[in-house]
Amino acid sequence: MRVKNASAFCAAFLCCMSLHTSSQAQPSDPVAAQKPLVILISLDGFKPAYLSATETPHLYQLAHDGAQAKGLISAFPSLTFPNHVTLVTGQTPDHHGIVNNTMTDAATPQRFTLGSREAVENPFWWQEARPIWVTLRQQGKIASTLFWPGSETTIQGMRPNDWLPYNHEMSHEERLQVLLGWLKRPADQRPDFATLYFSDVDSAGHNAGPDSAEVRLAAQKVDQSIGKLIAALKQSHLIQHTTLVVVSDHGMSLAPPDKVIQVKSLLSSFPSARWEWLGPTAGVRLNGEPTQEVLSALATLSHVACWPKQEMPKRFKFGAHRRIPDIVCLSEEGYAVSDNPNRKTPLGQHGYDPQLPDMHGLLIVHGPAIGQRQLGWVDNLEVYGLLTQLLGIQAETNDGQGTLARQIMQP
Repeated sequence: MRVKNASAFCAAFLCCMSLHTSSQAQPSDPVAAQKPLVILISLDGFKPAYLSATETPHLYQLAHDGAQAKGLISAFPSLTFPNHVTLVTGQTPDHHGIVNNTMTDAATPQRFTLGSREAVENPFWWQEARPIWVTLRQQGKIASTLFWPGSETTIQGMRPNDWLPYNHEMSHEERLQVLLGWLKRPADQRPDFATLYFSDVDSAGHNAGPDSAEVRLAAQKVDQSIGKLIAALKQSHLIQHTTLVVVSDHGMSLAPPDKVIQVKSLLSSFPSARWEWLGPTAGVRLNGEPTQEVLSALATLSHVACWPKQEMPKRFKFGAHRRIPDIVCLSEEGYAVSDNPNRKTPLGQHGYDPQLPDMHGLLIVHGPAIGQRQLGWVDNLEVYGLLTQLLGIQAETNDGQGTLARQIMQP
């Protein structure tokens, strides 16, 4: 995600490890080392093309020794919040309800945005699906989330056992310190499942473009932190019982300024219609304006296709939810819709057709039950089923087929 959250971390938390936790950290013990552990790691905006034996050696080795997908195909739209929720529910955005990074809902005057602490923490937006940490708690296991959309609020009456308000400025070292503190607890208090999130590659891709030196440096930085995590897991004798599931929510495409499509005056004949979404995936809320006339105006745009939401191509599995605006528009790769000529748009963007190679994310799975496999393209709906199999829990209703677990888990 690009938006920086205003919430700050108190330094005392990093010393006592007690804020938003259900129990105190304790030294590790031999029994704890035998308890299986699954760590889901999100590298926001990390494309498979960034993987390199020389620049990202730790990730490269995990991929070599475990299972790696040619590409992880995002749910539509290929944006941060919808896909992070898909990864932990196995549901499409149409079903889990987080349909964009920006949303409105007729049932509340509040507008959902990534940068709104009030909205992100409001349970209203999150109640239509049950993320894996809720299921784990209901089935008697422990979940600890070091940043993940939805983990900061109560969903169906529960939060993770451990959670933190998102803090973009929290360093890699601080994140690892917190996570490793959770993992040092005795077996009956240590997480069965944990998450870890790094946004560096996504931020660099937006600011400097997907093939920039800044992205390469960000990928190296993330890889170094993965290496530190692996070293710490080895030192604490947890590594042989740990499965690392490394994912990214989407890829990144170059979107130069000369490909920004300005639409400020396009709907001037329809005063009630509003652009609710902008960027590669854009959307218009009609507010009573005539559908066909608005579509005719939108048809004058080049490099953009628009549909009434209920008539979107079936392969997107998108268009039924009430939070989706009446008309959804999708730009060709490299183009983006803007309604403000004075606003600088990111040089790198995502939100394009998830089937495009530059939109594909990363998937690496490494652990004691994982075979050495090179996979083709994997739908990110399948990650949830794998997690439930690894954790030995009963899955909630989801849209996956269970194919990933069958492909890579050894009998």
